[in-house]
Amino acid sequence: MKKILVAGPLDLTSQAFVRQLHDNPTLSLTVYTPSEVALPAGVVGFTGETMDEGGLSAAMLDQDLVIALAPTIHLTEIVKTIVTAAQAVAVPQVMVSRTDDIDDLPREVRAARQLLLVAGMTTDLVEGFGSLSALLGLDVVPTPMAVDPLFDARFAG
Repeated sequence: MKKILVAGPLDLTSQAFVRQLHDNPTLSLTVYTPSEVALPAGVVGFTGETMDEGGLSAAMLDQDLVIALAPTIHLTEIVKTIVTAAQAVAVPQVMVSRTDDIDDLPREVRAARQLLLVAGMTTDLVEGFGSLSALLGLDVVPTPMAVDPLFDARFAG
């Protein structure tokens, strides 16, 4: 069973991603987030700031993979903290996902990539939960759309 730590703030979208991970029977999930959130039964939860290296290191113990969720504005600081904590407890793999689509901070993204390149472990910097799911080899099941009979009738041959 692969042990995964998800670290960072959890909005509704990231909570859905956590549920998707939890539903995979080959994964054991731990969450480290700055605020109390409702987690599925069986998910271990820790409350702490993503910039708290000591708390992160403790949550990372015995994990196979750390997934860090980070806003672009704090990306470099968070990556530095995540990498340092992961190195301290010998986590073999770190994935960092930007939680927004801010494009006007290219230096922040570049600095984060450079930190990950020299981290001494397998690392990835991705954008979005679809990219994370693909790298993890998870099936991304699209949400079925409701049938609209009027729409279908107008465009039927």
